[in-house]
Amino acid sequence: MTTEAAQAATAHIGFAVEGGLARITIDNPAQRNAMTVAMWEQLSDTLDRVATDNSIRAVLLTGAGERAFCAGANIDELAAAMEDPAEMRRQNTLIRDVQLQLEQLPRPTLAVIRGACYGGGCGLALACDIRLADSAATFAITPAKLGILYSLLDTRRLVNVVGAANARDLLLTGLPVSAVRAQQIGLVQHLAEGADVEAVQGELVQSLMQNSQYSLRWTKATLNYLGGNGAELESGVETLQQAFDDAFSGDDFKEGSAAFLERRRPGFRWPEK
Repeated sequence: MTTEAAQAATAHIGFAVEGGLARITIDNPAQRNAMTVAMWEQLSDTLDRVATDNSIRAVLLTGAGERAFCAGANIDELAAAMEDPAEMRRQNTLIRDVQLQLEQLPRPTLAVIRGACYGGGCGLALACDIRLADSAATFAITPAKLGILYSLLDTRRLVNVVGAANARDLLLTGLPVSAVRAQQIGLVQHLAEGADVEAVQGELVQSLMQNSQYSLRWTKATLNYLGGNGAELESGVETLQQAFDDAFSGDDFKEGSAAFLERRRPGFRWPEK
């Protein structure tokens, strides 16, 4: 087995659930956690498992090791697919669908970013709800350096997050930006240094785990609808309005309001009784 084949064989998506938190790990450190086609397929299966497991309240996405969150696509596979347009379309469709699957996941998602977050790695991070970066992390979106394009959905997510002017800067120059700059333009919402990343991660996870699942899931649906990221509900505004109205007679509101009046932490249950 060649070195490249051995690396491809060990590259995988790690998955573990503890106390209602699903940890998904991009694990291909020999290639700075570049995503192989098999890893995209594994990630899709993993997200399906999360979506059907009501014990899971939040999702943490990270990369193995300290060097990279994800350096993007596996270049060897990308080069091979160039010789087969049908295979290239299949791979691009797979990546698009998995990132949309992550974005639409009815659970809050937190990306914790250390090291390099490039290309498809930025696409994965952008598909998450909240992004926390180590202050030493770097970010770049580099299709212009490869003679290809960032997808329509990826570009729309990027514009929604950083604005049109910053999106143009990132895409047209392809230059890397620091974690500090990434926070300034909104590419990440939270920044921490070294060991402090774990502490900030813990605070964010605790909030996501303790909040009402009814609120979180329908808030995500509302934000995705307004953002126009392909998550438009079939009945649109009517469905969202019904969820809004139903919340005020729901178990979570009863518990939340009682906890507020009694000055205690709410104990939300999911599914509701």
